Amino acid sequence: MKNLWKRLTGNAFINIPAELPIVSSIGIWHVHSHQTECHARYAPSFIPSAGRVDGKIIEMLWSILNIISPSTWGMSFPHRQELLDYQMNDSNFQKMIRMAGSLKRKLRAW
Repeated sequence: MKNLWKRLTGNAFINIPAELPIVSSIGIWHVHSHQTECHARYAPSFIPSAGRVDGKIIEMLWSILNIISPSTWGMSFPHRQELLDYQMNDSNFQKMIRMAGSLKRKLRAW
């Protein structure tokens, strides 16, 4: 939000009406690393009608990738990319399997 209107003024591609209410927020993943006051003031959880988005997938993979990243230091770029792609695909597959199991349990309960 810092300098938002200054950056948008005169932009040929973006036209946001000045009367449009824009509420400042910090993504839930990042707000916890800010000051304590920022959580209640800027967390999307406390903004009425704010949607919840799980769009920062790469950040959720960091903990997994941090474990294997030291082993990639000596690799060539293509090898490193292949290993990281494999790990991310495996993580996505594991999530899919968990979601399928959860859906199966919900259908049985229904």
